[in-house]
Amino acid sequence: MIQTKPWAWDKIAEAYWLEPAEEVRDLLARWTEAGYSRVLDLGCGLGRHALLFARAGFAVTGFDLSEIGLARLREQASAERLEVLTAQGDLRDLPFLDGAFDCVLAFRSIYHCDFRGLEDSIAQARRVLAPGGEFFANFISRESPYFFGGEGATDDARVRMKVEEGGALLPHCYLDEGELRSLLSAFELRNMKLDDEIERPGASRYFSVLAATAESAI
Repeated sequence: MIQTKPWAWDKIAEAYWLEPAEEVRDLLARWTEAGYSRVLDLGCGLGRHALLFARAGFAVTGFDLSEIGLARLREQASAERLEVLTAQGDLRDLPFLDGAFDCVLAFRSIYHCDFRGLEDSIAQARRVLAPGGEFFANFISRESPYFFGGEGATDDARVRMKVEEGGALLPHCYLDEGELRSLLSAFELRNMKLDDEIERPGASRYFSVLAATAESAI
């Protein structure tokens, strides 16, 4: 199994990682209207999205492999007098009860593993979702230029090793649409779109997916 490791959040100062993404702001509106209240932010990093939901009154748990990132999240939450729970660990083995959350967010985080790890992470996300809950995640398309460049090749044909901000060398699992739909077969697929990375043109193409467990109220 290809091993992952935490981002080097102590070496990252770019303001981008503190500003919530527009598609997550849209999710906030959707999930507020739906009456959801419990959200799990997988691979939360410094907590830009965990804080966004906490400010809106959600019960938020931030989960990440990096204790440094989680400490920064707790510090900012305390400064804003927000209640945000945090937990450290691997997305492939979540330490939460079945059905503990109404929503699970994995914004550009779940693919830092091999294909087997991705299968496990998706299964874990589904397990901790309540009936009628929604799951939003990004997945990297095999159409991304970096995949075809041949750099960072591994024993898993779908995986490339790539240096991320801060210098951490991390695996990236690239999928085609058929593989992604198969991975999400246990969910009800609500929306899937393929977009270029606007902030860094030519870097990656992402599938953005919204899926639901059975008995959805929307």
